[in-house]
Amino acid sequence: MAGLHFPVYALAVLVSSTPALAGSGANVADNFARPALQDFESAAIKLTLATQGLCAVPGAATLAAARSLFVETAGAFGRVSVLRFGPLAAENRFEKLFFWPDPRGIALKQVQAALAQKDETLADVAVLAGKSVALQGLPALEFALFGSGSHELVSAPADFRCRFAAAVAANIAFVAGEAVAGWRVDTPFAASFTDPKPDGEPYRSAAEVDGEIVKALATVLQFIRAAELQPPLGDDSAGANGRLAPLWRSDATFGLVTAQIAGARDLLLAAGYAETLPADQNWLPGQVRFSLDAARRGLEQIASPAEKAFADADDRGRVEFAEVALDGAGHDISEKLSAALGLTMGFNALDGD
Repeated sequence: MAGLHFPVYALAVLVSSTPALAGSGANVADNFARPALQDFESAAIKLTLATQGLCAVPGAATLAAARSLFVETAGAFGRVSVLRFGPLAAENRFEKLFFWPDPRGIALKQVQAALAQKDETLADVAVLAGKSVALQGLPALEFALFGSGSHELVSAPADFRCRFAAAVAANIAFVAGEAVAGWRVDTPFAASFTDPKPDGEPYRSAAEVDGEIVKALATVLQFIRAAELQPPLGDDSAGANGRLAPLWRSDATFGLVTAQIAGARDLLLAAGYAETLPADQNWLPGQVRFSLDAARRGLEQIASPAEKAFADADDRGRVEFAEVALDGAGHDISEKLSAALGLTMGFNALDGD
């Protein structure tokens, strides 16, 4: 993640000589990636229209509609964020959609400066798309719709802020559409992912496709823990700070995280390993799903707003339980599932440059 100085970890895949199981790529493309990305694009389009509607008719009702669709779009993004490879990773699309982690508050500083200066070029989606990724995605749009001064969106004087928000929303929809297009059946990436060839790119075997799937699963769980849950948790309740969590202003933090967990579960299900692994190993996907479901249920029970939940005794316990469950699922994926698929996994730090 260029420009993000934060110790998020991904998995490098070393494919062994053990044959991997064929068909997982086609299953993932048809049963998860394509429909999930289309759902994300649809949500982003609705959000764009709602934000444009807010600009046309400022008011409490239109602001509430835009905010509601922001939360829906954040959840739809969370579900597809496990696909952090191929089209969603190309051309910095992931960072354009979700500039996170952001420990130095780059997005906040840039958005606040843009709103203060009323830079009219940033209300043009074509120009915005060429600007800093910190101005282009969900965190930037969240501040425009929910941050300090957003109450002005109910009245006409907030015209620039609203038009900036509409441009960001339109950019999110455009980037989502690019990712959808990249997964279409007639693209080189989709052809390679669903039917890898020895002389193909980027995948030359079914084992490499399985390696990509397992890497994606382990990476999103590590990202949730290291970039989204651990910083606001701090070392204890006294050091907790919910404002270090993503999307806390909209209280979409736990909706985002539970959607990310659901995306990991759905990707694992779509890969079909429970049906294709040998009988003495086909229990592994079920064990991973059990841990993921436990983590998600715990987070769904959080009662406090995200800003306060990490310090609240009961809710903090739920977050800590979810983190432990996700850690267990991550180990099962990177150690047991990878071994069952004939893959050797190693860790590489992705801490930016």
